Amino acid sequence: MVIGMILDNEFTGDMRVENEVISLMQAGHQVIVLCFNFGNKAEKEEFHGAQIVRIAINTQYKNKMKGLTNTFIDPYTRYWSKQIVTFVKKYKIEVLHVHDLYLLGGAFKAVDKLKNKIPVVADLHENYPEALKYYKFSNTFPGNVLISIPKWERTEKKWVNRADYVITVIEEAVNRYENMGIDKNKISVVANYVNSDEFLNAEMNTQLIARFKDDFVVSYLGGFDTHRGLESVIRAVPLLTKAIPNYKLVLVGAGRNENDLKELAASLGVSTSISFEGWQKPKNLPSYITASDICLIPHLKTGHTDNTIPHKLFQYMLLGKPVISTDCDPLERIVQATQSGLVFSSNNEKELAQCILSIHGDKDKAEHMGQNGIAAVKNTYNWENTAKALVQLYAGIATKMSV
Repeated sequence: MVIGMILDNEFTGDMRVENEVISLMQAGHQVIVLCFNFGNKAEKEEFHGAQIVRIAINTQYKNKMKGLTNTFIDPYTRYWSKQIVTFVKKYKIEVLHVHDLYLLGGAFKAVDKLKNKIPVVADLHENYPEALKYYKFSNTFPGNVLISIPKWERTEKKWVNRADYVITVIEEAVNRYENMGIDKNKISVVANYVNSDEFLNAEMNTQLIARFKDDFVVSYLGGFDTHRGLESVIRAVPLLTKAIPNYKLVLVGAGRNENDLKELAASLGVSTSISFEGWQKPKNLPSYITASDICLIPHLKTGHTDNTIPHKLFQYMLLGKPVISTDCDPLERIVQATQSGLVFSSNNEKELAQCILSIHGDKDKAEHMGQNGIAAVKNTYNWENTAKALVQLYAGIATKMSV
Protein backbone atom coordinates (compact mmCIF):
# COMPACT_ATOMS: atom_id res chain seq x y z
CA MET A 1 0.00 0.00 0.00
CA VAL A 2 1.27 3.47 -0.89
CA ILE A 3 0.98 5.78 2.12
CA GLY A 4 1.31 9.53 1.62
CA MET A 5 2.41 11.18 4.86
CA ILE A 6 1.76 14.93 5.18
CA LEU A 7 3.95 16.98 7.50
CA ASP A 8 4.08 20.79 7.72
CA ASN A 9 7.62 20.78 9.07
CA GLU A 10 11.03 19.57 8.04
CA PHE A 11 11.21 15.80 8.19
CA THR A 12 14.68 15.52 9.67
CA GLY A 13 14.59 15.49 13.46
CA ASP A 14 10.90 14.73 13.96
CA MET A 15 11.33 11.50 15.88
CA ARG A 16 7.67 10.49 15.91
CA VAL A 17 7.38 10.77 12.14
CA GLU A 18 10.70 9.03 11.58
CA ASN A 19 9.65 6.14 13.84
CA GLU A 20 6.33 5.77 12.05
CA VAL A 21 7.99 5.76 8.66
CA ILE A 22 10.48 3.09 9.70
CA SER A 23 7.75 0.85 11.16
CA LEU A 24 5.46 1.16 8.15
CA MET A 25 8.30 0.43 5.74
CA GLN A 26 9.28 -2.62 7.79
CA ALA A 27 5.64 -3.78 7.61
CA GLY A 28 5.91 -3.84 3.80
CA HIS A 29 4.22 -0.56 2.87
CA GLN A 30 5.60 2.13 0.61
CA VAL A 31 5.80 5.48 2.40
CA ILE A 32 6.23 8.85 0.71
CA VAL A 33 6.52 11.90 2.96
CA LEU A 34 5.53 15.36 1.73
CA CYS A 35 7.11 17.98 3.96
CA PHE A 36 8.75 21.39 4.01
CA ASN A 37 12.32 22.48 3.37
CA PHE A 38 13.29 25.59 5.35
CA GLY A 39 16.95 25.48 4.34
CA ASN A 40 19.15 23.73 1.83
CA LYS A 41 18.09 20.11 2.10
CA ALA A 42 17.65 18.02 -1.01
CA GLU A 43 14.32 18.26 -2.81
CA LYS A 44 14.12 14.47 -2.66
CA GLU A 45 15.95 11.81 -0.67
CA GLU A 46 15.51 8.35 0.80
CA PHE A 47 15.09 7.44 4.46
CA HIS A 48 15.07 3.74 5.36
CA GLY A 49 13.69 3.10 1.88
CA ALA A 50 10.94 5.72 2.13
CA GLN A 51 10.84 8.71 -0.21
CA ILE A 52 11.05 12.19 1.29
CA VAL A 53 9.65 14.95 -0.96
CA ARG A 54 10.32 18.50 0.17
CA ILE A 55 8.64 21.81 -0.65
CA ALA A 56 10.93 24.83 -0.30
CA ILE A 57 9.32 27.57 1.77
CA ASN A 58 10.30 30.51 3.97
CA THR A 59 9.75 29.71 7.66
CA GLN A 60 8.15 33.05 8.51
CA TYR A 61 5.81 32.86 5.52
CA LYS A 62 4.80 29.34 6.54
CA ASN A 63 4.16 30.36 10.16
CA LYS A 64 2.03 33.33 9.11
CA MET A 65 -0.09 31.14 6.82
CA LYS A 66 -0.45 28.43 9.44
CA GLY A 67 -1.58 30.94 12.07
CA LEU A 68 -4.46 31.97 9.79
CA THR A 69 -5.83 28.42 9.45
CA ASN A 70 -9.56 28.22 10.14
CA THR A 71 -9.95 32.02 9.98
CA PHE A 72 -11.97 33.87 7.34
CA ILE A 73 -8.72 34.27 5.33
CA ASP A 74 -7.15 30.78 5.67
CA PRO A 75 -4.56 30.61 2.87
CA TYR A 76 -2.96 27.54 4.48
CA THR A 77 -5.85 25.19 3.76
CA ARG A 78 -5.93 26.28 0.11
CA TYR A 79 -2.15 25.99 -0.14
CA TRP A 80 -2.06 22.45 1.23
CA SER A 81 -5.07 21.33 -0.78
CA LYS A 82 -3.25 22.22 -4.00
CA GLN A 83 -0.01 20.56 -2.86
CA ILE A 84 -1.78 17.36 -1.77
CA VAL A 85 -3.78 16.97 -5.00
CA THR A 86 -0.57 17.17 -7.04
CA PHE A 87 1.21 14.83 -4.62
CA VAL A 88 -1.52 12.17 -4.67
CA LYS A 89 -1.76 12.13 -8.46
CA LYS A 90 2.00 12.08 -9.06
CA TYR A 91 2.82 9.32 -6.57
CA LYS A 92 -0.44 7.34 -6.82
CA ILE A 93 -1.09 7.68 -3.09
CA GLU A 94 -3.65 5.22 -1.68
CA VAL A 95 -3.93 6.52 1.90
CA LEU A 96 -3.27 9.99 3.32
CA HIS A 97 -1.61 10.04 6.74
CA VAL A 98 -1.96 13.61 8.00
CA HIS A 99 -0.03 14.94 10.99
CA ASP A 100 -1.82 17.50 13.18
CA LEU A 101 -5.33 18.93 13.20
CA TYR A 102 -4.61 22.12 11.25
CA LEU A 103 -3.64 20.13 8.12
CA LEU A 104 -6.89 18.15 7.97
CA GLY A 105 -8.81 20.94 6.24
CA GLY A 106 -6.36 20.95 3.33
CA ALA A 107 -6.42 17.15 3.16
CA PHE A 108 -10.23 16.96 3.01
CA LYS A 109 -10.38 19.74 0.43
CA ALA A 110 -7.88 17.79 -1.67
CA VAL A 111 -9.75 14.49 -1.32
CA ASP A 112 -12.96 16.20 -2.43
CA LYS A 113 -11.21 17.25 -5.66
CA LEU A 114 -9.90 13.78 -6.46
CA LYS A 115 -11.86 11.36 -8.64
CA ASN A 116 -10.79 8.38 -6.59
CA LYS A 117 -11.57 9.05 -2.93
CA ILE A 118 -8.87 7.85 -0.56
CA PRO A 119 -9.04 7.35 3.21
CA VAL A 120 -7.57 9.93 5.58
CA VAL A 121 -5.71 8.95 8.75
CA ALA A 122 -5.59 11.84 11.22
CA ASP A 123 -2.46 11.63 13.40
CA LEU A 124 -3.26 14.06 16.21
CA HIS A 125 -0.41 14.91 18.57
CA GLU A 126 -2.23 17.37 20.83
CA ASN A 127 -5.45 19.09 21.87
CA TYR A 128 -4.87 21.92 19.41
CA PRO A 129 -7.83 24.19 20.31
CA GLU A 130 -6.77 24.10 23.95
CA ALA A 131 -3.13 24.68 23.03
CA LEU A 132 -4.12 27.85 21.17
CA LYS A 133 -5.09 29.37 24.51
CA TYR A 134 -1.41 29.32 25.48
CA TYR A 135 0.56 29.74 22.26
CA LYS A 136 2.10 33.19 21.95
CA PHE A 137 1.07 33.69 18.30
CA SER A 138 -2.61 33.20 19.13
CA ASN A 139 -2.48 35.55 22.11
CA THR A 140 -0.76 38.49 20.42
CA PHE A 141 -1.89 40.71 17.56
CA PRO A 142 -3.15 39.85 14.99
CA GLY A 143 -3.72 36.26 16.15
CA ASN A 144 -5.73 37.30 19.20
CA VAL A 145 -8.15 39.08 16.87
CA LEU A 146 -8.37 36.59 13.98
CA ILE A 147 -8.22 33.24 15.81
CA SER A 148 -11.41 31.99 17.46
CA ILE A 149 -11.04 29.17 20.01
CA PRO A 150 -14.80 28.31 19.93
CA LYS A 151 -14.61 28.03 16.13
CA TRP A 152 -11.59 25.76 16.42
CA GLU A 153 -13.46 23.56 18.91
CA ARG A 154 -16.35 23.18 16.45
CA THR A 155 -13.97 22.56 13.56
CA GLU A 156 -12.01 19.96 15.51
CA LYS A 157 -15.15 17.94 16.15
CA LYS A 158 -16.19 18.21 12.49
CA TRP A 159 -12.80 17.21 11.08
CA VAL A 160 -12.08 14.40 13.53
CA ASN A 161 -15.53 12.96 12.88
CA ARG A 162 -14.86 13.06 9.14
CA ALA A 163 -11.43 11.37 9.36
CA ASP A 164 -11.62 7.69 8.45
CA TYR A 165 -9.12 6.75 11.14
CA VAL A 166 -7.65 8.64 14.10
CA ILE A 167 -4.30 8.16 15.81
CA THR A 168 -3.56 9.78 19.14
CA VAL A 169 -0.52 9.74 21.42
CA ILE A 170 -1.99 8.78 24.80
CA GLU A 171 -4.95 6.98 26.35
CA GLU A 172 -6.27 10.16 28.01
CA ALA A 173 -6.86 11.65 24.56
CA VAL A 174 -9.03 8.68 23.54
CA ASN A 175 -11.37 9.45 26.43
CA ARG A 176 -11.53 13.08 25.38
CA TYR A 177 -12.46 12.22 21.78
CA GLU A 178 -15.03 9.69 22.94
CA ASN A 179 -16.63 12.38 25.12
CA MET A 180 -16.79 14.58 22.00
CA GLY A 181 -18.86 11.92 20.26
CA ILE A 182 -16.05 10.45 18.17
CA ASP A 183 -16.37 6.73 17.40
CA LYS A 184 -13.85 5.05 19.72
CA ASN A 185 -13.50 2.13 17.32
CA LYS A 186 -11.68 4.26 14.76
CA ILE A 187 -9.09 5.55 17.27
CA SER A 188 -5.67 3.95 17.77
CA VAL A 189 -3.08 4.93 20.37
CA VAL A 190 0.43 5.20 18.96
CA ALA A 191 2.32 6.78 21.84
CA ASN A 192 5.39 9.03 21.73
CA TYR A 193 7.54 6.29 23.19
CA VAL A 194 11.25 6.28 22.49
CA ASN A 195 12.87 4.17 19.78
CA SER A 196 15.67 2.85 21.96
CA ASP A 197 17.89 1.59 19.15
CA GLU A 198 17.69 4.84 17.19
CA PHE A 199 18.10 7.10 20.22
CA LEU A 200 21.03 5.21 21.72
CA ASN A 201 22.74 5.00 18.33
CA ALA A 202 23.92 8.61 18.60
CA GLU A 203 27.60 9.12 19.36
CA MET A 204 28.17 10.83 22.71
CA ASN A 205 29.68 14.31 22.61
CA THR A 206 32.38 13.98 25.25
CA GLN A 207 33.33 17.67 25.09
CA LEU A 208 29.74 18.70 25.77
CA ILE A 209 29.48 16.32 28.70
CA ALA A 210 32.80 17.48 30.11
CA ARG A 211 31.65 21.11 29.99
CA PHE A 212 29.18 20.41 32.82
CA LYS A 213 31.23 17.87 34.83
CA ASP A 214 31.64 20.19 37.83
CA ASP A 215 27.98 21.27 37.93
CA PHE A 216 24.85 19.78 39.43
CA VAL A 217 22.86 19.86 36.19
CA VAL A 218 19.08 20.08 36.02
CA SER A 219 18.00 20.16 32.39
CA TYR A 220 15.01 20.68 30.15
CA LEU A 221 14.95 19.64 26.49
CA GLY A 222 12.22 20.87 24.16
CA GLY A 223 10.34 23.82 22.76
CA PHE A 224 9.89 27.14 24.51
CA ASP A 225 6.41 28.63 24.85
CA THR A 226 4.26 29.76 27.76
CA HIS A 227 2.53 26.39 28.18
CA ARG A 228 5.91 24.70 28.75
CA GLY A 229 6.09 26.15 32.26
CA LEU A 230 9.72 27.25 32.05
CA GLU A 231 8.99 30.43 33.99
CA SER A 232 8.50 28.37 37.15
CA VAL A 233 11.79 26.59 36.50
CA ILE A 234 13.67 29.89 36.36
CA ARG A 235 11.84 31.26 39.41
CA ALA A 236 13.05 28.18 41.31
CA VAL A 237 16.73 28.94 40.66
CA PRO A 238 17.18 31.50 43.48
CA LEU A 239 15.66 28.97 45.88
CA LEU A 240 18.27 26.37 44.87
CA THR A 241 21.59 28.12 44.42
CA LYS A 242 22.06 28.76 48.15
CA ALA A 243 21.77 25.05 48.97
CA ILE A 244 23.50 23.86 45.78
CA PRO A 245 26.36 26.27 44.96
CA ASN A 246 27.21 24.46 41.70
CA TYR A 247 23.58 24.37 40.53
CA LYS A 248 23.24 24.76 36.77
CA LEU A 249 19.95 24.91 34.91
CA VAL A 250 20.50 23.82 31.30
CA LEU A 251 17.74 24.73 28.84
CA VAL A 252 18.06 23.01 25.47
CA GLY A 253 15.71 24.36 22.83
CA ALA A 254 14.20 27.50 21.42
CA GLY A 255 10.83 29.16 20.98
CA ARG A 256 8.66 32.22 21.07
CA ASN A 257 9.25 33.23 24.69
CA GLU A 258 13.02 32.65 24.81
CA ASN A 259 13.81 36.35 25.23
CA ASP A 260 11.16 36.65 27.94
CA LEU A 261 12.81 33.80 29.83
CA LYS A 262 16.25 35.40 29.55
CA GLU A 263 14.83 38.69 30.83
CA LEU A 264 13.21 36.89 33.77
CA ALA A 265 16.53 35.24 34.62
CA ALA A 266 18.29 38.60 34.49
CA SER A 267 15.67 40.26 36.68
CA LEU A 268 16.17 37.55 39.32
CA GLY A 269 19.94 37.82 39.10
CA VAL A 270 20.40 34.16 38.16
CA SER A 271 21.61 34.38 34.55
CA THR A 272 25.01 32.90 35.44
CA SER A 273 23.30 29.81 36.86
CA ILE A 274 21.39 29.16 33.62
CA SER A 275 22.75 27.98 30.29
CA PHE A 276 20.51 28.64 27.29
CA GLU A 277 21.84 26.14 24.77
CA GLY A 278 19.53 26.98 21.87
CA TRP A 279 18.08 24.49 19.39
CA GLN A 280 20.20 21.37 19.05
CA LYS A 281 20.38 18.60 16.50
CA PRO A 282 18.71 15.38 17.70
CA LYS A 283 22.08 13.61 17.74
CA ASN A 284 23.18 15.91 20.61
CA LEU A 285 20.21 15.26 22.88
CA PRO A 286 21.51 12.02 24.44
CA SER A 287 24.71 13.86 25.40
CA TYR A 288 22.78 16.62 27.17
CA ILE A 289 20.71 14.07 29.06
CA THR A 290 23.83 12.12 30.01
CA ALA A 291 25.38 15.33 31.37
CA SER A 292 22.33 15.89 33.60
CA ASP A 293 21.66 14.86 37.18
CA ILE A 294 17.89 15.52 36.93
CA CYS A 295 15.65 16.10 33.90
CA LEU A 296 12.52 18.24 33.90
CA ILE A 297 9.10 18.37 32.28
CA PRO A 298 7.53 21.50 33.82
CA HIS A 299 4.54 21.79 31.47
CA LEU A 300 1.57 23.78 32.75
CA LYS A 301 -1.40 21.56 33.59
CA THR A 302 -4.09 22.40 31.01
CA GLY A 303 -6.61 20.67 28.78
CA HIS A 304 -3.78 20.56 26.26
CA THR A 305 -1.06 18.94 28.37
CA ASP A 306 -3.54 16.57 30.05
CA ASN A 307 -4.10 14.97 26.63
CA THR A 308 -0.62 14.53 25.21
CA ILE A 309 2.74 13.08 26.18
CA PRO A 310 6.23 14.30 25.21
CA HIS A 311 9.03 12.12 23.82
CA LYS A 312 11.45 13.56 26.33
CA LEU A 313 9.90 11.71 29.28
CA PHE A 314 10.93 8.36 27.82
CA GLN A 315 14.29 9.66 26.57
CA TYR A 316 15.11 10.81 30.10
CA MET A 317 14.01 7.47 31.53
CA LEU A 318 15.95 5.43 28.95
CA LEU A 319 19.19 7.14 29.96
CA GLY A 320 18.54 6.52 33.65
CA LYS A 321 17.86 10.07 34.83
CA PRO A 322 15.42 10.93 37.64
CA VAL A 323 12.47 12.83 36.17
CA ILE A 324 10.69 15.72 37.82
CA SER A 325 7.41 16.56 36.08
CA THR A 326 4.29 18.55 36.75
CA ASP A 327 0.94 16.96 37.56
CA CYS A 328 -0.38 16.81 33.98
CA ASP A 329 -2.52 13.67 33.90
CA PRO A 330 -0.39 11.39 31.65
CA LEU A 331 2.91 12.61 33.13
CA GLU A 332 1.79 12.11 36.72
CA ARG A 333 0.31 8.71 35.92
CA ILE A 334 3.46 7.35 34.27
CA VAL A 335 6.07 8.91 36.57
CA GLN A 336 4.27 7.65 39.66
CA ALA A 337 3.49 4.21 38.23
CA THR A 338 7.11 3.65 37.23
CA GLN A 339 8.58 5.35 40.32
CA SER A 340 11.04 7.05 38.00
CA GLY A 341 10.84 10.51 39.56
CA LEU A 342 8.81 13.07 41.45
CA VAL A 343 5.76 15.19 40.62
CA PHE A 344 5.12 18.82 41.56
CA SER A 345 2.10 21.06 41.16
CA SER A 346 2.03 22.96 37.89
CA ASN A 347 3.60 26.44 38.03
CA ASN A 348 4.75 25.98 41.64
CA GLU A 349 8.46 26.81 41.87
CA LYS A 350 8.61 26.11 45.62
CA GLU A 351 7.43 22.52 45.15
CA LEU A 352 9.81 22.13 42.21
CA ALA A 353 12.74 23.34 44.32
CA GLN A 354 11.79 20.91 47.11
CA CYS A 355 11.75 18.02 44.62
CA ILE A 356 15.18 18.95 43.27
CA LEU A 357 16.63 19.28 46.78
CA SER A 358 15.14 15.93 47.76
CA ILE A 359 16.90 14.12 44.91
CA HIS A 360 20.11 16.13 45.29
CA GLY A 361 20.35 15.10 48.93
CA ASP A 362 19.80 11.38 48.34
CA LYS A 363 22.04 9.71 45.75
CA ASP A 364 20.50 6.30 46.41
CA LYS A 365 17.04 7.69 45.64
CA ALA A 366 18.32 9.23 42.42
CA GLU A 367 19.97 5.98 41.36
CA HIS A 368 16.84 3.95 42.19
CA MET A 369 14.59 6.28 40.16
CA GLY A 370 16.98 6.14 37.23
CA GLN A 371 17.09 2.35 37.22
CA ASN A 372 13.29 2.18 37.45
CA GLY A 373 13.05 4.43 34.40
CA ILE A 374 15.40 2.26 32.37
CA ALA A 375 13.44 -0.90 33.25
CA ALA A 376 10.10 0.76 32.44
CA VAL A 377 11.23 1.80 28.98
CA LYS A 378 12.78 -1.56 28.19
CA ASN A 379 9.66 -3.43 29.32
CA THR A 380 6.79 -1.14 28.31
CA TYR A 381 7.37 2.42 27.14
CA ASN A 382 9.29 1.72 23.94
CA TRP A 383 8.51 2.31 20.29
CA GLU A 384 8.55 -1.39 19.42
CA ASN A 385 5.54 -1.96 21.67
CA THR A 386 3.43 1.01 20.56
CA ALA A 387 4.28 0.54 16.86
CA LYS A 388 2.22 -2.66 16.89
CA ALA A 389 -0.94 -0.53 16.97
CA LEU A 390 0.22 1.46 13.93
CA VAL A 391 1.06 -1.66 11.94
CA GLN A 392 -2.24 -3.28 12.94
CA LEU A 393 -4.17 -0.19 11.86
CA TYR A 394 -2.67 -0.22 8.39
CA ALA A 395 -3.12 -3.97 8.07
CA GLY A 396 -6.84 -3.38 8.65
CA ILE A 397 -6.93 -0.54 6.12
CA ALA A 398 -5.21 -2.74 3.51
CA THR A 399 -7.71 -5.53 4.12
CA LYS A 400 -10.69 -3.19 3.64
CA MET A 401 -9.22 -1.70 0.48
CA SER A 402 -8.61 -5.16 -1.03
CA VAL A 403 -12.25 -6.25 -0.62
